[in-house]
Amino acid sequence: MNSLLHKFDRRLTKKIQGWPEQWKTPMVAATFVGQPVFTAGIGAMVAGAGFGASNMPLFWAGVIIIETFTAGSILKVALRRKRPLTDYVLNMRFSTYSLPSGHAVGSMVAYGALALLTVRFLPLPLSAAVAAFLALLIFLIGLSRIYLGAHYPSDVMAGWLLGLVGLIGIGFILG
Repeated sequence: MNSLLHKFDRRLTKKIQGWPEQWKTPMVAATFVGQPVFTAGIGAMVAGAGFGASNMPLFWAGVIIIETFTAGSILKVALRRKRPLTDYVLNMRFSTYSLPSGHAVGSMVAYGALALLTVRFLPLPLSAAVAAFLALLIFLIGLSRIYLGAHYPSDVMAGWLLGLVGLIGIGFILG
């Protein structure tokens, strides 16, 4: 099983990192908006808005965003998977473990929650356009982590999965 995972990671990484150099700027931008300061910040703003409006489902949605991101951070420490050996990783400000990708966890749950809220509160077709943009952003953030060499594909997929679990919880709470 482990060798199959490594083979999968190597093959997909090679394909994604083989994309044109012109993709670097958009990938750096995607990674930037996937930073924990943004995704956890969205959670704090959603919780604060819910608390301020006495809207407990909205408050708890924000709490779940933060808790999901925190669960990903705890998993990183528990699993202790080393990051790829790349120039990008060597130049990172903070050294953390690789599995799951925090950017993937945070973007899935935070931007996914914004998509759910958009669909709930904005009229069509605007809500569909915003939700589609947010889904694309989640995908690009994950791809950017592989393209730049910060994570293995399985790290990103695990992050998306954990974020999806949090997002499903938010969906239940929001009704």
